[in-house]
Amino acid sequence: MKKILLLVLMCCSISITHAQTIAPTTDEEYTMGLVGYKMFLQMGVELKQGYKVNPLAEYEYADRKASFKGLFRPGEQKPCAIIMIYTKLRGAPEYYCIPTIDAPEFFWDRFRTSLAGETDNQQEQLQFFCFSLAKALTLYIGK
Repeated sequence: MKKILLLVLMCCSISITHAQTIAPTTDEEYTMGLVGYKMFLQMGVELKQGYKVNPLAEYEYADRKASFKGLFRPGEQKPCAIIMIYTKLRGAPEYYCIPTIDAPEFFWDRFRTSLAGETDNQQEQLQFFCFSLAKALTLYIGK
């Protein structure tokens, strides 16, 4: 009976680990993805203990490049935020933080607003497409 109970407990723990859900992005994690990672790269400032950043994808076309990196909490297998780094030839990289799909809406508002950048040519329609795509992609990665 003890062996059967132990086997059932092991199976349950494996299925719980496999079906891991991610808590929504926190304010500290959003800031870490938006500013902290940039400081880590440029000045060697450490990320919060236990957190790690892993590459997810990178796309390059002509003079533009977009890198996507996952911000991972200690011991978790899914990112709690996605860092998007956009670079244009001879330009400084721009950093964006994409929160989890169930993060509070004000994080999504901050992300949408950040897409405007510091340029006069904002192209609101393209920003909206990028925002929508990012939100849709988090459904795939998110939970």
